[in-house]
Amino acid sequence: MKYYIKRNVTEDNDLWDVDKELFAKMAKEAISEREREFFDVQHYKQLNNYATANDLVMSEDNNPDHIYILRVNADEYIIGNDQFPEHEIHTMNLNDALMTNLKAAGLLNRNLTLLDWLRERDYQGVEYEHNFDDI
Repeated sequence: MKYYIKRNVTEDNDLWDVDKELFAKMAKEAISEREREFFDVQHYKQLNNYATANDLVMSEDNNPDHIYILRVNADEYIIGNDQFPEHEIHTMNLNDALMTNLKAAGLLNRNLTLLDWLRERDYQGVEYEHNFDDI
């Protein structure tokens, strides 16, 4: 898979402490194989694959809720809903993105964090090889 190729990096990214803790926790406590894969890939990408043109993690076309997730640069994330573009959220790390309450953010009419939403769908629709730097 392409995401294991190191590219656009002059030196490895240093993760936020909250993301270091998140990746360590999820390595031990992932609730499914898809969840484990998601965290393994995001961990690797944040350390090694800079995305100047964004890395599409979830397309609004891949889920009925129209949620999209982009990784920006190394470890920043944008969460949005193509039906409510004025409510786009930008976080500085994956942990903050996953803890975002989608209802409070105006992205969904159900009271779920992004992590709960991803778990509910067992990570279906997540894309691992859609770094726009490579397209």
